[in-house]
Amino acid sequence: MKNLVISRKGFDATSGGRASPIFANGDIFSVPIPQKKQSPSRYRELQFNDISGREILNFIGAKSISDDDFFHNDPQLSGQKGIFGQAGGSQGELENFGVGRGDLFLFFGWFKRYHQRGPDLHHLFGWLQIEKIIKGNSEITNFLSENELSHPHSTTDITQFKNNTIYIASKNLTFSDSVRDITGHGLFKKTAESLVLTEKGNTRSRWKFPKKYFTDTKNLFRNRLKWKDEEKCLVNCSGVGQEYILNAQDNPSVVKWASYLLNTYGRD
Repeated sequence: MKNLVISRKGFDATSGGRASPIFANGDIFSVPIPQKKQSPSRYRELQFNDISGREILNFIGAKSISDDDFFHNDPQLSGQKGIFGQAGGSQGELENFGVGRGDLFLFFGWFKRYHQRGPDLHHLFGWLQIEKIIKGNSEITNFLSENELSHPHSTTDITQFKNNTIYIASKNLTFSDSVRDITGHGLFKKTAESLVLTEKGNTRSRWKFPKKYFTDTKNLFRNRLKWKDEEKCLVNCSGVGQEYILNAQDNPSVVKWASYLLNTYGRD
């Protein structure tokens, strides 16, 4: 694995405007963002366990979104085949830094314990290791059709996604011998302190990485992240951006961090 990508997805301040929920029983659910143009899914079809999409939107106070609004169901991490779509400048960034087969996405978003009026948190919620990359509208549509799959990046509207790309998950994780019996994509089921990126007591965009895995790293951040305090492993995750790319090739301890998270929280 050359790259570990910490990828921002789900409701945020500009798309949805509310945090995704951490429920009272510890379950976490990343609410997919609204999409103005037609997509395969509407919020009335959204379901998490026995909770309907309408109940989730009411619970988090997303009053501006109706049941008939389309949502962008991406990444798809709960089905038999994991799929993540990217486009535009964010896709160009992944390409420029050589993100490819064998690399790992860890997905995070804005979460909150509404029942406790808890703090705003950046929280990891899922993963996908890349097996295949498919580029271009027709290639994506053909692949999804052949596999009887639906995804919002399948479109005949060439203006909707510039540099349209989807990432297909491997069947099982392969980046470490310790995780080879774990599926190549999935969702973390419950909240856990180790899945929270935000430093305790701080704003959600101030991250604290575990010293055990992030002390004495070298050339760690390939793009926008920078150390706020390297000795304390503090990072500011601020500004506009979806993809935060870490140099896993030169930092095997970071690979061990990913292995720890998936071994501890990625098993059913």
